[in-house]
Amino acid sequence: MHENLQKRSIPANPDSNQQTISLESGLPSVGSIVWSAGRTRAQQAINLYANLDYLRPYFDVEPKELVHRLLYSLVPRWPSPDENMKPELYGPSMIVFTLAAILIYQMKLGSHSVQDGTLIGTSFLVCFGYWIGSSFAISSMSFVCNTRLTFMQILSINGYALFSHTIVLLLATFIHTGHDHLLFYGLWCIVGGVAAIRMMLVIMARTINPRYRALLGLFVVAIHMFFLLYLHFAYHELAETISHAMNDEATSANDAAVKSVLAPASPAADVLARSKDRLMARNS
Repeated sequence: MHENLQKRSIPANPDSNQQTISLESGLPSVGSIVWSAGRTRAQQAINLYANLDYLRPYFDVEPKELVHRLLYSLVPRWPSPDENMKPELYGPSMIVFTLAAILIYQMKLGSHSVQDGTLIGTSFLVCFGYWIGSSFAISSMSFVCNTRLTFMQILSINGYALFSHTIVLLLATFIHTGHDHLLFYGLWCIVGGVAAIRMMLVIMARTINPRYRALLGLFVVAIHMFFLLYLHFAYHELAETISHAMNDEATSANDAAVKSVLAPASPAADVLARSKDRLMARNS
């Protein structure tokens, strides 16, 4: 009977045989260790970010400090290594909301249509998606380059850097005239450039390895500046194109209407001219 039990305990495939051997030896398999560790970390992350009390300190900021952070986000300077960079998300959240509102206005101005969804959802997806996605990308590069910054700190720095985007897009939307992009390029270089340099210097100052400082700084500046170009030429240029196209269509429609009116009238005009010539010939 003992031999029959041993025969029944032997599985058919070799994978289950290895698992059985590892269980019989009292040591867990590698797959079970990885699975349990991943499940524990995922559960801890869900419990951490689902708790609102964890995010409450990041939204506790005084109005004076908020104005100070907004102004200093446009002042490029090399921070001291011992400077305490307290992460804060209230200011970046309001900046992203404002940027989304400007983007909605540009969409309405350009008669931008969305097949799946609404204009509000599209603008929020673009703005918040860039803010969180680019922060994840910068955080990943910072981890590779051994930068001493947490994800919340990068999220705060990147959010305040978007203050330059709101200024440039707001001025370019209301002051921009025609197809002249000189004003936008000037604001893009000055306002967007100083915000990008500010963020680059903060991240480079916290990077230990000097070889990776320039690479990480160029990566941050490229993401920041190209997103501003995308917002301008993807939606503001669309408004200009549509307005000029509508003017051209209106002009062509008026020309076609005039031609359609004059075309039937031309034979009648010829008949009247001929009859007038005949009357003048008889009178003479």
